[in-house]
Amino acid sequence: MKTVIEFTAVSKKFTLDYQRSRSLQDVIVNAFRRQPRVRSESFWALRNVCFQVGTGESVALIGTNGSGKSTALKLISRIIQPTSGTVSVQGRVAALLELGAGFHSDLTGRENILLNGSILGLSRSFIRRQMGDIIAFSELERFIDVPVRNYSSGMLMRLGFSVATAFQPEILLIDEVLAVGDQAFQDRCLRRIHEIQARGATIVMVSHDLNTVQMLCDRAIWLDDGRLCADGSPAEVAARYLTDIWQQEQRKSAAPADTDDAVAQEATSEEHPAPDSDAHSTREARWGSGEVRIERAEMLDNSGQGTTVVKTGDRFVIRMWYNAPQRVDRPAFGVSFYDEQGNRINGPNTVWAKFTLPFVQGRGYIDYIVEALPLLNGRYDVTVAVYDEYVTHPYDHWDRMCTLSVVPGDWERQDGMVHIPCRWRHEPNG
Repeated sequence: MKTVIEFTAVSKKFTLDYQRSRSLQDVIVNAFRRQPRVRSESFWALRNVCFQVGTGESVALIGTNGSGKSTALKLISRIIQPTSGTVSVQGRVAALLELGAGFHSDLTGRENILLNGSILGLSRSFIRRQMGDIIAFSELERFIDVPVRNYSSGMLMRLGFSVATAFQPEILLIDEVLAVGDQAFQDRCLRRIHEIQARGATIVMVSHDLNTVQMLCDRAIWLDDGRLCADGSPAEVAARYLTDIWQQEQRKSAAPADTDDAVAQEATSEEHPAPDSDAHSTREARWGSGEVRIERAEMLDNSGQGTTVVKTGDRFVIRMWYNAPQRVDRPAFGVSFYDEQGNRINGPNTVWAKFTLPFVQGRGYIDYIVEALPLLNGRYDVTVAVYDEYVTHPYDHWDRMCTLSVVPGDWERQDGMVHIPCRWRHEPNG
């Protein structure tokens, strides 16, 4: 496989100036004043990064904001130059780095198509032959002769993607902009990307949507604080990335709270006793009459150890420790799972499962057991609760008590939110 992109010990430094003049007027006025020394700071967006991308590969750059992903794309597109090291790029590059990049606000959409094609070194006749397809794909026929300064962000994204992909680039760079479009256009963009992949083009993309990364890419590169942390299969790198995020959040949550937070925590704990250190609580939104209380809940992995990270397909248990000072007949224990947008995915309970509890009294625990977790990679909030036998009166409802991080497991790769076991069959005619 021929190497078309190569980073060799690449570092990029930016200088951040503070209290700098922001206009010509500021410059003139400040010239006659005694100014304090301007404070500046060096910021290393990339630090000694090395990787290669071969012809036809689709590679995703993942990482938190500020990790150096967009800087790497700008280096590939030659918008900026490295501070040290070398960046080698072989092939015609089309870049969709940010909304409106490469567009002149005073020119119409049609004029900007001609301008962008000329920048790519294409002949005017070729650009005109492609013009109809570009406009049709963007669905901007009504607005194509309007200055782009009047376009919405979604319209800019449509035009930018249409232009970047219409001229058959050898290397396509995409920086998270697809999230701006509506669902129908996003689907069309994904189909266009698949077509570009089928032609053998190389794609380097930045995305925070790990499902899209696994669906579109052969490799993933994880950058953190400008350093390359992992380079491998999307599922493997995403798993390491998500695990690291949650380890960081666990360390933050374990840090001592400031005085005001501590006072607020103490006030909250008087009303609702907080779970002990085995629980993984993120926030308290809790209500109920209190005949039965869930004192703590913990998430357990395959080996029965407490965890906040579980692989798709692994055995998983939520253990709810309860306390009922008096006998309570036929209680209903339940859990609910919510995605990052707040959509409820599932909400099982013991009553609907026909798991009868004649009564509870004193302390004990009840396990919600999943032999093979069907959730795909992502972050999920978990609610635990205990109600009366009709599941109408809450004894204790602890909303979004835990947060679970699911990372890819050993099952075949799928897209979406849950794994649905299936098999495929083909019967050829004749």
